[in-house]
Amino acid sequence: MGERIKRILRSRLPERVSGKLPPLLVELAVGVGLPLLVFAARLLLYPWIGEAAPLAPLFVALVAAAVLAGWRAALITLVVGQVLVWTFIMSPRGVFGPKDAVPVNALIVVTLAELFTIAILALYQREVALVSSRRESQLGLLEKALKEIDHRTSNNYQTVLALVIAQANSAEDGAVKEALQQVADRIRAIASASQRLAVSSESLEEIRIAEHLHDLCNEIEKGLSRPGIRLDCEFEDIVLGADRTVSVSILVNELVTNALKHAFPDDRCGMIRVSLSSSHGSAELVVEDDGIGMGSNGRTHGSGLGTRLVETFVRQLSAKHEVAAGEAGTRHRIRFRK
Repeated sequence: MGERIKRILRSRLPERVSGKLPPLLVELAVGVGLPLLVFAARLLLYPWIGEAAPLAPLFVALVAAAVLAGWRAALITLVVGQVLVWTFIMSPRGVFGPKDAVPVNALIVVTLAELFTIAILALYQREVALVSSRRESQLGLLEKALKEIDHRTSNNYQTVLALVIAQANSAEDGAVKEALQQVADRIRAIASASQRLAVSSESLEEIRIAEHLHDLCNEIEKGLSRPGIRLDCEFEDIVLGADRTVSVSILVNELVTNALKHAFPDDRCGMIRVSLSSSHGSAELVVEDDGIGMGSNGRTHGSGLGTRLVETFVRQLSAKHEVAAGEAGTRHRIRFRK
């Protein structure tokens, strides 16, 4: 943690330009340049305020030097500023005329106040660095924990998926085998969404869904498609929350799988198009095929489980689901708020 604090404390101007200039040179430049700048401003005000509060502007330079370049630059600012003010304003030998007395006591008090100011700023910066270091350390531990959780979750999905596939392969009943294969497909869709959320998301709550849906469709096509059926995908690169990503994944899996299985009987050829677009805070998922069509009541072919899953996840999205079916095929349009 000590090295981390030093690194945070070194993240000021001298270290930011360390590749171009030595840090000590930057500290010296800040320490000398700021009091010269403040003193020049003080000289401009001399005709109006005279010798009143000659050291007051120096506090501004001290704070600026400490924030920009650290306590060493602030000490340089103090020394240079004191010399300038003493020589040109406070001293009897000053260029603005003789003074009645040299306020040495006032100078000592102000100098001590300036030193305390530098010390307080240095301690404050160290405390801020300490808090930042602790937060950085906690975030690092949290990131490691999340990666471990993601890894174990992925392993659990793969274990369950392997068990379901093994059971499907060993099943003698064709209906049971198909049902288990559908369960495996759904587990695979959820696992893919969870993995993409863990690896590719911009935050812990959001994911760019386009690449994930492309991967999902590729997996579905490999597992279910046959020659003569083409899957065309077009997804806008939008960001969705974790829950909505899973819901959209399940919907794509169910609707595309249903079309592949039932829209092209008797070795018919055709195309399935899947698209996701957004406009004015809403998103629209479209899954359509040019197969034999389906009933106008919008029920899918196959088991009722797929239909119930579609209806469930449409409700979770608070979406509007429209189905158009006819001799030219079937079109599902699902619109929801992002």
